Amino acid sequence: MSTMSRVLALLLSLLLALPAFAQSVVKTDNVRAELISDVAQAQPGQSFWVALRQTIRPHWHTYWKNPGDAGQATDISWTLPEGVTAGPIVWPTPSRIDVSGIINYGFEGDILLLTKITLPANFAGSTLALAADANWLVCDDVCIPEEGKFSLTLPVGTAATAANAATLALFDQARRKVPTESPWPARFGVAASGDPTLIVEAKGLKPETIRDVYFFPAEWGAVANMAKQTAKVTADGIRIPLKKGDAKAAAPQQIAGVLALTEKTADGEHRQAFDVVAKLDPSFVPQAAASAGTVEGETLSLWQALAFALLGGLILNLMPCVFPVLAMKAAAFVDLVGHSRGEIRRDGVAYTAGVLVSFAAMATVVVALRSSLGDVSWGFQFQSPIFSLLIAYLFFIVGLNLSGLFEIGGRFAGLGQELAGRHGMTGAFFTGVLAVVVATPCTAPFMAAALGFALSQPAPQTVAVLLAMGLGLALPYLALAMTPALQRLLPKPGSWMVRLRQLLAFPMYASAVWMVWVLTQQTGADGVLYALGGMILIAFAIWLLRIGAPASPTRWARRALAALAVLLAFAAALKVEERPATAATTAGGPSSAVSFDGWTPFSRARVDEAVAAGKPVFVDFTAAWCITCLVNERVALETSATRRAFDQTGTVKLKGDWTNRDPEITAMLKQMGRAGVPLYLYWAPGASRPKILPQILTEASVVSDLTSR
Repeated sequence: MSTMSRVLALLLSLLLALPAFAQSVVKTDNVRAELISDVAQAQPGQSFWVALRQTIRPHWHTYWKNPGDAGQATDISWTLPEGVTAGPIVWPTPSRIDVSGIINYGFEGDILLLTKITLPANFAGSTLALAADANWLVCDDVCIPEEGKFSLTLPVGTAATAANAATLALFDQARRKVPTESPWPARFGVAASGDPTLIVEAKGLKPETIRDVYFFPAEWGAVANMAKQTAKVTADGIRIPLKKGDAKAAAPQQIAGVLALTEKTADGEHRQAFDVVAKLDPSFVPQAAASAGTVEGETLSLWQALAFALLGGLILNLMPCVFPVLAMKAAAFVDLVGHSRGEIRRDGVAYTAGVLVSFAAMATVVVALRSSLGDVSWGFQFQSPIFSLLIAYLFFIVGLNLSGLFEIGGRFAGLGQELAGRHGMTGAFFTGVLAVVVATPCTAPFMAAALGFALSQPAPQTVAVLLAMGLGLALPYLALAMTPALQRLLPKPGSWMVRLRQLLAFPMYASAVWMVWVLTQQTGADGVLYALGGMILIAFAIWLLRIGAPASPTRWARRALAALAVLLAFAAALKVEERPATAATTAGGPSSAVSFDGWTPFSRARVDEAVAAGKPVFVDFTAAWCITCLVNERVALETSATRRAFDQTGTVKLKGDWTNRDPEITAMLKQMGRAGVPLYLYWAPGASRPKILPQILTEASVVSDLTSR
């Protein structure tokens, strides 16, 4: 055979291998594609369905509209008579195809890609000629782009005629594979890391009957396809933590996709799929998904969070930061002995109302700040020097009142803090308010998980959990007020009550000193000058209001001078905010609020480096205003036995100072499902995931964790 003949034969073979022009069936080595219709005859003014049917070679696949991390979606371009329209491809539910760790979304086997064709009412032709150019990518170990040109001619009459039964069965099967519109609302929140979490509010699902839940994002970029999805199904719905995708644009306002799941019913298991459009919920800020070397915080249901919040609030009564106020309340209860049961009950209800109103107000502030700032944590207000100074003033004023240096009369009715010292329902209400104010730097067992849940949920759940915590805080005194048998156990009132009231002033003075110390850690030594100067001005204002007769000609001058003194005291609060923060320094130097003696300042890089080297790592997240943290350090972390255990095991000791706001520590807290400090993490030697230690530590428990293997 001549060279020319061989060339001609090669060209002929290539031509034969190409798809035929404008035919209803196209065959390649990997895909048999055919254009079919669900009608044998079309009707003007009516719609019908056509489908590109692909029969794919075993172990090969084509792609969905979002192909995933690689690939290309099938594309169909139509050439139609004037007035005839073709809709977009109606995609069946895809499969998740893992190719050596690359996650693709596509199809295997036999699939139909449906398209709706609509004829105008004035269509005058006796036949309808449809022409389509289709392109697809088919892959196994290699990917091959393929194409086909298709034509389909149908008669047109006064009435539509259905296709044969076999073809209709194919269309019915294809429609069952198309996702249905979701019957449930959906939303998503974005963590500080940028990772979204999808919430489908499918209430009433039975978790034990649902498995293989997966969300297929409709568009590339918003969600990372390669990240493993760990959906959680509860009676409240479906929660799917996702990872942000590679798109460079800002976070989207909505995420669309297909939610696929398998449900077990009485007649077997059924695969279902729903089209979901989730809108961004700015108030929902989920904890970041766990990364290497960390664990996710506990995932609670709403009922578990409410129970934990109630227990945590109850235990909060035993925490040191609340002792002074609760002692005041206990003394007030003793003073009520001998009064009518109705009066005692009203007092208990008023105290409970003060606690609940304060927690409701706190929840409102949290929701508002979360919507604007993105995340809020428990005790966040104590990171403000202004708040620390105002709380120091409050403790000082209450201490003066308990000492008997002034009594509450009409002239002081405007000072809300002092109302906590009044008798009756008003005093009980404001004692409840004061208890909440001083409780916020403390955390108790069960509180951490409940707060972590509350601060990552929509507003109704946030409010519900915080109110449950408030109810737990108020519950002992509410029970005492409502139970005559418990009231009979109280001692009888007498002159000793005056001495007890005066004695209780000293814990309030000590609390004021503590808050001044916190202030100095936040603003430097000048904070002492502003705080003590402000207290002197407040004491001076009280003295001015107490001297002289009510009708004295100098009354207005004294009031004006007292008001000026109070204004100057509060001006000091504005001044301290201008001072640079000195806590939470990376060096942990002498100006830091927290002692770093023997500890290294926390950073994620240090944690990752030590964990990668297989070393044991202990991280203490603390703050100067956190009394629980300081107590734990004294009784459990800085004892000779614990230090010896740290040394003998070669544990890397890291400390995170959260006295002032620190974004890296805040992100770590949220990642662990915690809303505040204290938080203690321990990586055993060679462990890739930490153990979260209890919030209340003992020397024995810490030594046991360090020395156990």
